[in-house]
Amino acid sequence: MKYDVVIIGSGTGGYPGAVYLAQRGFKVAVVEEKLIGGECTNWGCVPSKALYQVAEAVRVVEKVKGQASYKWEDVVDWAKSIVEETREGIKYLLEASGVEVLSGKGVLKNPHQVTISEDGSKREVEADKIILALGTDPSQLPHVKFDGEGILSNREALFMREKPSSILIVGGGVIGVEMANVFSKNGVEVTVVEIMDHILPFTDKDIAQALKTYLAGNGVKVREKTSVENVEKSGGKYNVKLSNGEILTVDKVLIATGRTPKTKGVGLEEAGISLDKKGYVIVNDECRTNVENIYATGDVIGGPQLAHKAILESVAVAKKIAGRETFKLDYHLVPITIFTGLEVASVGYTEKELSTMGIKYVKVKLPIYYLAAVKIKGGRNSFVKILLDEKSEKVFGIQVVSPNASEVISAYLPLYLGRLSFKEATSVPYPHLTVAESLRDVAEYLLGEPVHFIRK
Repeated sequence: MKYDVVIIGSGTGGYPGAVYLAQRGFKVAVVEEKLIGGECTNWGCVPSKALYQVAEAVRVVEKVKGQASYKWEDVVDWAKSIVEETREGIKYLLEASGVEVLSGKGVLKNPHQVTISEDGSKREVEADKIILALGTDPSQLPHVKFDGEGILSNREALFMREKPSSILIVGGGVIGVEMANVFSKNGVEVTVVEIMDHILPFTDKDIAQALKTYLAGNGVKVREKTSVENVEKSGGKYNVKLSNGEILTVDKVLIATGRTPKTKGVGLEEAGISLDKKGYVIVNDECRTNVENIYATGDVIGGPQLAHKAILESVAVAKKIAGRETFKLDYHLVPITIFTGLEVASVGYTEKELSTMGIKYVKVKLPIYYLAAVKIKGGRNSFVKILLDEKSEKVFGIQVVSPNASEVISAYLPLYLGRLSFKEATSVPYPHLTVAESLRDVAEYLLGEPVHFIRK
C-alpha cells in the first residue's frame, strides 16, 4: 500500500499532524504498536491529572476539617474511564478525518518503506514522507529494575488496584513530585529521594524550596542529595538502603528518574537516521532528520518532554509537508507546568540559565498570598517571579508558584512574547477572584504605581 505520509506513533507527536494532512487531501496512515493516543493519553497526562483532581478534592475537604470517603479502586476505575473516553475521541478524530490506523510495530525498512509486525504477521507500506513520533519509555536504574509487582514506573503506579500504605519515589522531577502529591493526599506515606541538590533540579532553588515546603506540609519526606544503593524484596515489602544510611521498608517503589527514547529496534540505523549520545533522534529546526523525507516529533527528539510541545511540532511538520506557511517552535516559549496543589508554571529562562549564559538580569519576586483566590485555594507560599533585562524592557522569564499556576501562566505568556506591555496590563480587567489578576498587580508594582503592594 502506498501513502503520501506514514506516521509511526499515534501520541501527541503523531495524531495532530495526521489529522491536519488528511483533512487537506493527503493519504495518511498512522502506525500504532499499543494504544491510540500514546503515553500522554494512556499512561501520563490524562490519568495522572484525573488522580490529581481527586487529590485536590480531598485537599479542599480537609481544609474545612472534613473527611473524604471513597474506595481507591473506584478512583482508579474513574481515571481509566477518562483515559478510555479520551482515547476513543482521538480514534474518532483520526477515522473521521480519513486517517487509516494500522495496528502493529512499525520498523523502517528503508527511507520510504515501513514494515508493520503484529501477532507474527508482517506487511509493508510505502510513503513519500515519514514522521517518527516514537515517544519514550520510563527509565530504569542500573541496579533497580522494574518487576511489575512493587518496583514500578508511572505506567503501573497510576493504575494500582490496591492503594499502598507507603511508597518510595526515586526521582524528584516532575513525575516524582506530582505523584508524591497525589499519593500523600490520598493517605499514603510518601518519601521522595532526589540525587541532585534539590527536587526539580532544572528549576531555580526558590521554586524547589517552595514546593518542598508544601509537600512536607502534606507529610511527604524529601531526601535531597541522596541516592538508592540497594532494594531487596522481603515478605511482600521492599527494604531500601539509601546513600545517607537510612533504611526504609515500603510497599511500593516508584522509579521516576527520566525517560528513554524508543529508538532501538525500529530500523533507524538501517535507514541512516542520526541519533545523539542519549539515543534521541537528531533533527533541525524544522524537525527534519538527516534523511530528507523523514521527520521526527515529540519526546523522541528530546527538548521539553511535554504534550503541548509535541502537538505543535506535529502540526508544524504537517504544514511543512503540505506546503503551507509553517512555524518554528521556540522551546523557551513552551510553558513547563507542574500539577502539585501548589502548582509551578514557568516560561522563558530561569535564573540558573541566565547566570550560566552570563546574561545580567533584574529579578522582581512578589508574594501573592494577599489574593483572596490564593487564600481560598490554600497557597501560602505562592509568588510570581519575573526576570527582566537591566532596563526592565525585555522579559527573560516568568515563574508562577501558586494554585492554578498551570492555567495562570497563559495570562502571562503575552508578556514574554512582547505582545503586552506592563502599562497595558494595568488596564486589563482580569477577572476577580482569580489568581490571574496578579498580573495587573505585578504590572502596577513594576511601574511604581502599586495598589495592592506597599512599595518599600
